[in-house]
Amino acid sequence: MNLVNYKIKGGDSLETIAAHFNINVKELVAFHNKNAVMTQQIYGKEIPIHIRHLIINPIVTIDEKSSAEDLEEIHFGRNLMYRTEMIVGTVLEQVMVDNSTYKSQYKVGLDQNNTLASVLLQESHVTSSPQMLQAGMELIAEIDKIKCNSVFRLDPESGKIKKIINYKSIIDEWDHYKAGLESRKTVLKLSQNRKDIDDFIAGVEAVLKPEKKLIEDYYNKMFYELFFTKHLQGNRDFLQKYSRTYYSTLFDKEAVILNFTSTVLEETDEILKIRRVSAMEYPSLNMEKIVNLYNERIKPMVQFNFSEYNFSYRETFIWNKTDHVLQESHVTVIEEVKNNVQLLIDFNLKRFE
Repeated sequence: MNLVNYKIKGGDSLETIAAHFNINVKELVAFHNKNAVMTQQIYGKEIPIHIRHLIINPIVTIDEKSSAEDLEEIHFGRNLMYRTEMIVGTVLEQVMVDNSTYKSQYKVGLDQNNTLASVLLQESHVTSSPQMLQAGMELIAEIDKIKCNSVFRLDPESGKIKKIINYKSIIDEWDHYKAGLESRKTVLKLSQNRKDIDDFIAGVEAVLKPEKKLIEDYYNKMFYELFFTKHLQGNRDFLQKYSRTYYSTLFDKEAVILNFTSTVLEETDEILKIRRVSAMEYPSLNMEKIVNLYNERIKPMVQFNFSEYNFSYRETFIWNKTDHVLQESHVTVIEEVKNNVQLLIDFNLKRFE
């Protein structure tokens, strides 16, 4: 990275220099100290008289063209690191028939008011069994690397994503990526038929376009669902009851309404540990559709009749009361037709230094 070596002029202060580069004083000083030798570092509110230059981050403008490389260099007021691991498995008659593990490392940037945020997916690693699933999972990981390098405007109350500032950069990256898909037919397990390739691309673009669809897709990923909440914006009512709609993986995204209750498991001066448990709203289910889809798709594999449908979501998380951010989370999701078929999701999130 080519650093800007800014020459201090008469009348300059930390405040005026920060304003000139569209950053705050804390960000200005932190970046300078990170790159300066010990004798040139700043520890007070004024520029020491012996310092003639400040080291400035050249990437200070966040706009629609901000790329993944830019996000790696941008220094926000707060910079957090997280790792996640998600295990997804399918069980038929109590026998695991497939499973995939998806590990990710995220760098998260937050401004001082938590209204501007960035997420950079730095690493992702997938393993699948049986092996025939591996190529598909690797492809998903590649597309996630395009989607999940973003800068957002956040709602000041809900903490949710309102706007993707670098949306154009994401679409440009996708357009470049999809141009090479035709040469990867064997990897993608697609036929030589051009229509199959076009259908695959159309499926991805249905998630990416328009912008609001991509925002919706972010919230299908547990990291975003758990991190960007009203608690990030100062709401401390962790025990409030609420409802949320999820969509069935087994049965064509059939809507499932879950009602949540929360319990405090532990609280100290530093952390708050909460458990959230769901209860399914049975009257809202379209059971006729679920049973028909079961008979069409699953019964031929297990032979047994439809029994009982369940969808459960359980989360235990630790909130860092000092830094006011999510510290850890463990989520278990089970969708099942009892004794016949289960979809299991086990998700872990941990912050690290």
